[in-house]
Formats: sequence, C-alpha cells, structure tokens
Amino acid sequence: MTENDKPGNDPNENPAETRQGDEQNAAAQTQKQGIDPVRKWTFILLAATVILLAWYLVSDRLVPSTSQARVHALVVPVAPEVSGTVISVEVRNNQRVGAGEKLFHIDPERYQLAVETAEADLQTARQAMGASSANVSAAKATLVSAKASLVRAEKDAARFTRIREEDPGAISLRRIESAEASLEAAKGQVEAAEANVEKARQDLGKTGEQNSRILQARSALAQATLNLERTIVRAPEDGLVTDVRVNKGNYANASAPQMTFIALDNIWVQADFTENNLGHIRAGNQARLVFDALPGKVFSGKVRELGFGVSVDSAPLGSLPTIENNRDWLRSAQRYPVLIDFDIQDRQLASRLRVGSQVTVVVHTGENALLNTLANLQLWFNSILTYAY
Repeated sequence: MTENDKPGNDPNENPAETRQGDEQNAAAQTQKQGIDPVRKWTFILLAATVILLAWYLVSDRLVPSTSQARVHALVVPVAPEVSGTVISVEVRNNQRVGAGEKLFHIDPERYQLAVETAEADLQTARQAMGASSANVSAAKATLVSAKASLVRAEKDAARFTRIREEDPGAISLRRIESAEASLEAAKGQVEAAEANVEKARQDLGKTGEQNSRILQARSALAQATLNLERTIVRAPEDGLVTDVRVNKGNYANASAPQMTFIALDNIWVQADFTENNLGHIRAGNQARLVFDALPGKVFSGKVRELGFGVSVDSAPLGSLPTIENNRDWLRSAQRYPVLIDFDIQDRQLASRLRVGSQVTVVVHTGENALLNTLANLQLWFNSILTYAY
C-alpha cells in the first residue's frame, strides 16, 4: 500500500465531509460514555448549594441555634457587715459549702464588750424608770396635801367672813384679809402640784417595757447582739466559694468583699440569639445543649424567658451625639439574651461545669420532626467535635 492509499490521505476526499464525520463519531462516542462528568458535578454542587441554603434559611427560623452561649449563676461577693481583725478562715478556695456554714470569723472581743455595755444601759434605764415612777407618786402626794390645805383655807376664809358679818367687832379686817391671802396661796400650791404631777408623768412616759428609755436601751442591746453575731460570716445557701482573698490576721472592713460565693442551685444558660432567630422562640420551648466542658454529651433544657433589651451606647445629657462613620454594606447582627434552664442529674458531671463555660444551643420552636431530627444530628456531631477543640 502506498502513502496515497492510507485512510484520510485520499486527494479526492472532501474536508467538510471529513469534519462532519468526525463530529458524528465524537457525539456517538459521548453518547456511549454517558453525561459529561463536568456538567454532572456542576449540577450536583448547584443542587447541594440550593438545598443547604434552603435548610439554613428554614432551620434558622424554626430550629435556631447559636454557639454564643455561656453558663451563668448567681455570683455574690462575700463581705462582712462589721469591721475587725480576722481570727480564723474556715474555707479554702473553690470549696463547696452548705447553707449557714462558717466562712471566716472576726475578732468578737469589742463586740462582746458592746453587748455587756448595752445590757448595763438597759438595767440603768429600768432603774431610771423606777425613779421616775417614784417621782410621779411623790408629786401626786404633794398634790393631795395641797388640795387639803386649799380646803382648810377655804373653810377658814368662809368662817371668818361669816363671823364678821354676824359681829363686825369679833374679827378684825386684817384677819379676814390674811385668811383670803392664805386661800389664794393654797390655790396656787394646788396648781403648782398639778403641774408637777404632769411633768413627772411626762418624764416617766409609758410604763413597763414600753417605756421609751427601756425601748431605746433594748434596741441598742439588740444592735450590739446582732453585731456580735455578724462577726461570724456564714454562707447564705448551698454553693461554692472562690477567689478567697482573706487570711488570719487580715483586717476586714465592713462591706469590703473578702471572697466570692456562687449559688450552684440556681444555674442557667444565657444564649445570645440574633434578632431574626427570635421570631418563633417562646418561653417553655424545648432546647438541646452541648457544653464544651462535657464533650460527647447532649443535654435537655427549657427556655425560661427572652431578653427584652440590651445596652446601647448613648450620649449623656448636654453633649452631642456620636455618629459612627460606618459604610459597610453588611452590618453586624444584634443579639438578644435567651435564658435557658437545665438540670444535670449526674452530680459528678454537673460539678465539671464552670460559670462562664461555653455552650452550643438549639431551640425546638415546634413539632417539626424532620427539622428537629436534623438539628439534633448536627448538635450531636458538634458534641463529638468538642473532644478536639
């Protein structure tokens, strides 16, 4: 065979017909091999993107989730209500304590002396009340005597006047005037005695334990006793003490915190959801929680309440407002707190939680079986990932 006899080298062959034949052969070959892989995977990726976008938009409303959540508890600074030198500290840092358990003790000596002084003052007040009562009795006796003198003076004046009327020469005018003067003096003595009785009663006040001096002394004694009791600082309820900054020999000022108390019986999760997540969340909705401190485990919770407002920067009165020069196309989403209650029955697991521990939260806003299941699967996967980060 010569070179001109090889296929494709026929000088009489038409190039257009040859190209058309090649295209037909390529189309036939492609049809035999199936759909183009590039087009196939492009379609798959596009479909997956649409599905994921739809899932995100729907789930973000019906099963909202957030990783911006932390464990919170009531945190109370422990400060003494009286000042003094610390003579003993009964707890160590991060120790669990029971309600009423002794935390530290302030030197009670001067407060004990104050109690003894108040007791003596109370006794003095009772004695003073007795003296005031005696003064009232004495004033009353003086009043009785003055009234008797008045009666006698009235009788003398009346008798002398009658005798003079019957016999003008029997009694002199001077004697009559002296009797009338004695009568006026007796009246003045009665008025003075009545005033003394009223003054003695005012000085005495109420009788018995309702006497003002006794009430004041009893109040001072109660305050001194309370201050003495306050030299022992106790735990307000069951919880944990941390940040212990007091030691024996330190001088503790009243109202100055010496340690921090955390109430472990009242712990909740604060989950910060974006505004567009809140549309379907209601108090009582079920929630699922994953704690970073407890990897591999998913816990149940319930929405307690939704926050109504958050703090924003505002200019004080009398000043000009501050305007942010922000020209970004997309602004940061505003978040609001959602409080979630939970209860971990296993105390050993619960003890591993810390105030401020990070949490991932999913809220089931309705009976959406498919969405709830998918959200739970995603949360379970996140719980596994917490082993690694």
